[in-house]
Amino acid sequence: MKLAEALLLRRDLENRLHILRTEITGSVLVQEGDTLDRSVSDLLADYQQGSQQLDEIARQINHTNAHTTIVESSLLVVDALSQRERLRQSHALYTQMLDAAKAGPRMGRNEIRYVRTIDTKEITKLLNQTAQQLREIDGQIQQTNWLTDLSQ
Repeated sequence: MKLAEALLLRRDLENRLHILRTEITGSVLVQEGDTLDRSVSDLLADYQQGSQQLDEIARQINHTNAHTTIVESSLLVVDALSQRERLRQSHALYTQMLDAAKAGPRMGRNEIRYVRTIDTKEITKLLNQTAQQLREIDGQIQQTNWLTDLSQ
């Protein structure tokens, strides 16, 4: 199995466990006289089985990420993931700064006037650079995920 396939499987398992949690909590109390389609104990057994599968696949993914190098950048996948997260956070910050710098409506001369305290051109430049770096590292990670076999 390729690393990318394992990541898809992990996401499916996480979604399945979320649905099971919702079903379990919704089945704890029922109106008197109602019956459940599936017992809470059956749902719990399915949840525990899915949780064990998720644990196993997550361990394999983590082990693979810790021992796989991205050819283009010579980074371990785990380090590239950390770098990608840092870039995502920076990108979000720059976007929020530019959104906050947009001038609000002024109704008349007597209203308070707001002035920017940042250079929006510079922040836009940083935003674009960060977006490019993010696309590059994400592409490298995705390529590596599809070329790498999952560790056992």
